[in-house]
Amino acid sequence: MRPRFGRIFVACLIAILSATICLAQVIDDADEVVSLYAKGRRLAHEGDWFRALRVFQQLEGRYASSRNLDVFVFHRAKAHYYLGEYSEAVAGFSYFITHFPRSPEVPYAHFFMGNAYYRRASVSPAVSSYFESYRLSLDKRLDALLMESLEAALKSASSIDIGPADFKSFSSDRKCRLVRVFAEAYVVRGEVHSANKLLSLCGEHVDASVASNVTSRRSSSELGIALVLPFSGELHSWADDIYNGAVIAAEIYRRESGGQVNLVPCDTRGDPVNAARIVTELSQQPDVHAAIGPLTSEEAAVAAAALSCASLPLIVPAATQAGLTALSNTSFQLSPNIELQGTRMAQYAIDSLGADSVAVITSTNHDHLQMARAFSERFKQLGGTIVGAEYYRSRDKDFGPYIRDLKAMIWGLPPDSIFFVNAEGDTLDPDGIPVFVDCLFLPGSPQQLRLLLPQIRFYKLTGFYLGSDGWADDAVYRLGDDVTMGAVFPSPFLVGSYSDEYVRFSAAYDARYGEQPPRLACLGYDCVRLVTRAGAADGFSRERLAPALQKVGGYQGAGGKVTFGKYRENIELPLYRIESGQAVILGPEDIAAEPESE
Repeated sequence: MRPRFGRIFVACLIAILSATICLAQVIDDADEVVSLYAKGRRLAHEGDWFRALRVFQQLEGRYASSRNLDVFVFHRAKAHYYLGEYSEAVAGFSYFITHFPRSPEVPYAHFFMGNAYYRRASVSPAVSSYFESYRLSLDKRLDALLMESLEAALKSASSIDIGPADFKSFSSDRKCRLVRVFAEAYVVRGEVHSANKLLSLCGEHVDASVASNVTSRRSSSELGIALVLPFSGELHSWADDIYNGAVIAAEIYRRESGGQVNLVPCDTRGDPVNAARIVTELSQQPDVHAAIGPLTSEEAAVAAAALSCASLPLIVPAATQAGLTALSNTSFQLSPNIELQGTRMAQYAIDSLGADSVAVITSTNHDHLQMARAFSERFKQLGGTIVGAEYYRSRDKDFGPYIRDLKAMIWGLPPDSIFFVNAEGDTLDPDGIPVFVDCLFLPGSPQQLRLLLPQIRFYKLTGFYLGSDGWADDAVYRLGDDVTMGAVFPSPFLVGSYSDEYVRFSAAYDARYGEQPPRLACLGYDCVRLVTRAGAADGFSRERLAPALQKVGGYQGAGGKVTFGKYRENIELPLYRIESGQAVILGPEDIAAEPESE
């Protein structure tokens, strides 16, 4: 398990680092070294960190005896950092600090190493790196950055291990500025005695009434939320997105209520068994009130099963496998499951279109097969007829054989017919005969649909198109209305862009991270918001949180609308129609009946 921490100050003012910390712009060396170094700096300035990394690696390897070797090593580690390779960055800066302790770049190396630790969700080492950078710094601009970084980091650290002895080498003015930052962090954590020990170095102390108020507020409104995600491994970027969204939600909660959310990152490393072990440990920790995660359906299934006899609420943000919440009574699924897409479209076909018959063409992808199976079962339950089903492989590009087979089934022709005699005795090619069915259910990926839909039109198989969330893509929209034929499809991934919650979240996300939030960040945000809202209403205890979450209905989140059904699955799944090259959400007037809550 990773260290416990709450709000996190990510990247520590990365956007202004290039302008604020500019070191070794010019070096004194052989002409070819100076030229290559200038190229590396130019690439870095342009943001081409991958090519810049290769240049600095080349300088480090080819000119190992250069008097500027420390600069090459420093910039190589910095390039790793900006590429998001934080483990490599930490190793690079650590090597630099060990081998070049007298280099003027050492304070900056500690600063960047602290940032890299932060991005890996390792807050305690980050605090230590920032502290050491401040101790060595002779740059007022760097000092200002470090003070802001430390203030934010200390709010998130699992523990603070800085005491009076650590300040012995500081001058009086610099010492007291930093002491006040650490003392405030101790007070917020309720450790007034530790705060006073530090403040005594500067002849100060904590006001007793302030300490009492902070401690009282902290004990009554502190909420512990674990994030059980693959923070390392090939899925780490998705885990980071969810975590970053959770950070924003925690910060908004702090501003709104004065309460504290302690986020506890727990690294599953993408291993379902590890995920189960982690949630089992969390279920025995009373200061963790809820857990968010895991990421994948495989991890989520094992984790939910591990909580079958526990009271810890588990909110699964992104996994869409059906049946996950049946494995424990405190599991919640934020993203509508894939079977719901199938049943939702079957309900729409019967109730809104009045369809009696449907043909299915689906890929053999596991998710698409589940959607097709759920659709077919529900369509038949409602009295409809499945006239035929065809299954294509993901690598297929020619869908003619599948479409011909469907047409033959609808017409009642032998599958290998190559001609058809009409009532007038004319011989016709079956490929050219229009065949109509009420609906075509076509779950698939955008890449597959881009090839399939024009071929359905070419072979004149007609009917109302019903899709899956794979239709929510520009590659499909750009096919044109004459190909997409006003198709209707469900998608949980297009909702929320203009909700009040999304507007507030996206503004805060952009201010902190410098970009618009991706889908998974929205889900991480919504998970934390749901827990804090439920806790504010019914109290921050596991026994109260789970029933409160069960009551959630109509929540307009950053990632979409949330209503938990009977089995704690989000049953909100909006429908869209493709019109004029874009997806237009269907209103209540377009839908005859909502799907039944499961």
